[in-house]
Amino acid sequence: MATKQRIVYGATTEWSGDGGTTYTNIPEVKGLVVPETEIEYQDATNLDSVGGFREFIPGLKDAGEVTIPAGYTSDGYETAVGYQTAGTLVNFRTTLPVETGQATGDTFEFTGYISPALETNDVGDIIAMNLNIRTSGAVTFTKGTAA
Repeated sequence: MATKQRIVYGATTEWSGDGGTTYTNIPEVKGLVVPETEIEYQDATNLDSVGGFREFIPGLKDAGEVTIPAGYTSDGYETAVGYQTAGTLVNFRTTLPVETGQATGDTFEFTGYISPALETNDVGDIIAMNLNIRTSGAVTFTKGTAA
């Protein structure tokens, strides 16, 4: 069976400051970023716990913080700072390149608050920025459609 693996090139990362109605590409994105959801487990051990073993129950979930690496553009920075200044909860959507047998790529969507930061660069380096995002809420996955 042939592999379905593929390279990241061709993926897209978009943002929307209007609640996810209209998405636009984030300019010059350099890497694939999808938040990882972590579950906080609460210790539920009690005097009836069998064999002296601790017992746990799932608690709250958190998708944490992620950073989208990008090349610096005036428009991209202006948009990010605008979202930050307004305290906008930004919608993000990452779409993977199409897998063999798919018509559309898998998508991951999440929301968060953005904080842009320019990287420290040396003479001759490309000016880069990081879009630091504090996620808020769930990360959703939608499988791409079949070809």
